[in-house]
Amino acid sequence: MKLFIRIFIFIITLPMATLFAQEQVKVSGKILDKTTQQSIENVHVKVHHQNIISRTNNKGEFEIRFQHQQFTTLVISHTSYNTHYEVITNNTDSIYLNISLEQKVVSLNPVEITSSNEPIPVFKSVEINILDYEFHQDKFVFIAYEKNPDKDSKLYLVDENEEILASHFIPCTPKELYTDYLGNINLICNDAIYRIEIIGYNITLYKLPLEDFYQMIKPIVDSTGNSLIFSDFMRDFPKFKYYAYNTQDTSISVIREVVHHDMEWQYLYEYHDLNNAQRQFAKRMAKRYKNYDKHDIAAIMTGFSRNFLYDPVYAPLFVSNDTLLIFDHYDNFIWKYTQDTLLTDSINIDYHQEKSNGKWKKQLLMDELNGTVYALFIKQGYYLLKHINTNTGKVADTFQLQHQFVSKIKIKDGFVYYTYKPQQTLQKKFLFKEKL
Repeated sequence: MKLFIRIFIFIITLPMATLFAQEQVKVSGKILDKTTQQSIENVHVKVHHQNIISRTNNKGEFEIRFQHQQFTTLVISHTSYNTHYEVITNNTDSIYLNISLEQKVVSLNPVEITSSNEPIPVFKSVEINILDYEFHQDKFVFIAYEKNPDKDSKLYLVDENEEILASHFIPCTPKELYTDYLGNINLICNDAIYRIEIIGYNITLYKLPLEDFYQMIKPIVDSTGNSLIFSDFMRDFPKFKYYAYNTQDTSISVIREVVHHDMEWQYLYEYHDLNNAQRQFAKRMAKRYKNYDKHDIAAIMTGFSRNFLYDPVYAPLFVSNDTLLIFDHYDNFIWKYTQDTLLTDSINIDYHQEKSNGKWKKQLLMDELNGTVYALFIKQGYYLLKHINTNTGKVADTFQLQHQFVSKIKIKDGFVYYTYKPQQTLQKKFLFKEKL
């Protein structure tokens, strides 16, 4: 893994230094109630898919800075108002905005209240199945197909009214959509990767070099302050580290190492389970490949990580406001760091050890707009979302999805989204949402 870090530093230093040497854009403005024209305090202003956040003062004023990009989307949200998306395309260094928000309309119809927790179809079609989806401002990007995802898949841009605004053929066999740390949506295929650019209602694909994507983009978890947060995670190893790359002085510091203790001792034992000739070979290979020791070579020789009992390490990092949260499921803590990567707190957790109310799927999901974190469990085919209080480490509440055996679960703005097709029916796979 030392080799990976050196390669990462070498590859990322030049392009990132160039990127962050660019001048910043300063966006300031005032946010008003559309009806009353009164200023709104505590409006959340965030660069989409990035940890750059501001809030309005008691006069409704805000200021936010970010690096020059061709397109930047600001997500403007408040609990009492509809979320607004403002796309910044101006190349000037300073921009002033006047933004009006519409108040949320809450229906008090008693008939509707009884069904408020029922799944809401977001997109349904008698012609296409949804393979995967991502959020694009207040719209959706779909990979969808009619009969065979390997042969007739297309990209679709769809609005909240289920209207298809644009489509684009897919020049490869699609696997999934992936939103990177800069907020770009990428089309991941079996043998190619494409950047998806959406301008108005037009979709354009740009092919990216595979090696560059997996070495320069995929390892980066998020950005905060002047740092890029990345990891050296590799599935074959029972431990990994999170790092902070300072874009100003190009230094790299270790934030934390996460170790899957149960897997590590088995990993180390692989060497001792070899015969004498194999041990000698492992030693010779470790001298030749100096970034690996004899235990690494032994584990490769025995195929340790390909064993069906192997359990890959899982400890996600989320950035919530100005705090880095590392969910360490092996030392049983949430480690809290400042954006300068200083450890400030540790919170005990045990939700992942619970056996009585569902099986943990080793997946955490965060609602980017409000920072709420959920742990995903399954029980008798129904998924449970357990809200984890990051101040106590305890489960605050549990929400069960209404449909059974759903897929592609994602969370946004207080709703859980998923794809679902009833078993033993000819219905296509639809996109649903439920209010959390």
